[in-house]
Amino acid sequence: MKSFSRLFLSSLLLASSAMALTAKVESPKLAKGTSIGKYAKPGAPVDIRYTTEYVEAGEMSTINMILITGVSSGTMDVEVHLDKKLHTQREVTNSLHIALNSKNNEYPLSSMQVFADEDGIYYVKLIVNLKGKGFRAFAVPIYVGHEENQKKKKSQQKTKSGKNISIMPAKESIY
Repeated sequence: MKSFSRLFLSSLLLASSAMALTAKVESPKLAKGTSIGKYAKPGAPVDIRYTTEYVEAGEMSTINMILITGVSSGTMDVEVHLDKKLHTQREVTNSLHIALNSKNNEYPLSSMQVFADEDGIYYVKLIVNLKGKGFRAFAVPIYVGHEENQKKKKSQQKTKSGKNISIMPAKESIY
């Protein structure tokens, strides 16, 4: 009986470790975006390319951002601001100073990890200042939770005839 229980336990441990080795690790679902080729208002000649991860509430989302510019001299100052409900485990550097050179036109920012406690769409905002060239603002979305909880009400909608209308909360008073 003792040898049977040992044999049973060892086969059970062997089977569970084999299952752990063959389990597929799901790769995270990524959100990718860029401002390249999009309409740009007058301002600093800077574009952005980014990737973020779709995560559940309380999980870390890794953000990779690359700033792209054709300017080959001077400095690029970047201010980073997180939405109030976004948190990090490490301190985030709010101000970055990047020396531009003629060898590079892509300047990767260090990877950042953020999380939120509630479902929704949050933003990491960047304000880029190229000395003598102007400013540019970017917002990188962070998707937390399920899609139906992320959607926000659109304040602007179209009528059946195609005209834009703004939806705003209102209270009616009758005198």
